Amino acid sequence: MTGGGSGGACAVCKHQRRKCEPNCELAAYFPAHRMNDFRALHLVFGVANLTKLIKANATEAARRRAAETLTWEARWRERDPSEGCYREVSCLRRDNAVLRAENAALRRQLAEQQQLLLWSRAAAAAAAAPTANSNMAGGCYNGNASGNGLVVAVRPPPHAPAAPAAQTMLGYRSVPVCPPTPNGRKSAPDAPPSP
Repeated sequence: MTGGGSGGACAVCKHQRRKCEPNCELAAYFPAHRMNDFRALHLVFGVANLTKLIKANATEAARRRAAETLTWEARWRERDPSEGCYREVSCLRRDNAVLRAENAALRRQLAEQQQLLLWSRAAAAAAAAPTANSNMAGGCYNGNASGNGLVVAVRPPPHAPAAPAAQTMLGYRSVPVCPPTPNGRKSAPDAPPSP
């Protein structure tokens, strides 16, 4: 890093009223025109701590980012001496949580609308197509001239009334996985029947 040797002293050296050496460590981050930023930083951190915080980063990009972040924090401490940037960070976190909740709600609404659209299209297609199998309630039969067809299951939207228990989907009868025992409880499929 080059100091302010030929172009004048950096903000740090001007503030300390010393000659800016060519190997000045802070000249690259606080040139002469950033005097006000450095004054705020000096009040909050001091020169020694500022130098340590910037040098703790391995890369030049990370050092520049640290200098900008520390300047932002010092400016907030100037505006609000009691809380500094804490108030701003709290507001940003709250706004972020609100926006995430709104985004999740909108995604749920969109999924419901898409499901409803698919269901209504399948219902319209089922009503328009000839019924090939009477046990295909809730599905859509796409027949063609060669006689082979596809049966596509369409789930009704969440707010639609539930289908009666006697109705079957896609021609399969619903069989409970765990049949009820005489005492009314469901037993595990592998468990022996209760006495």
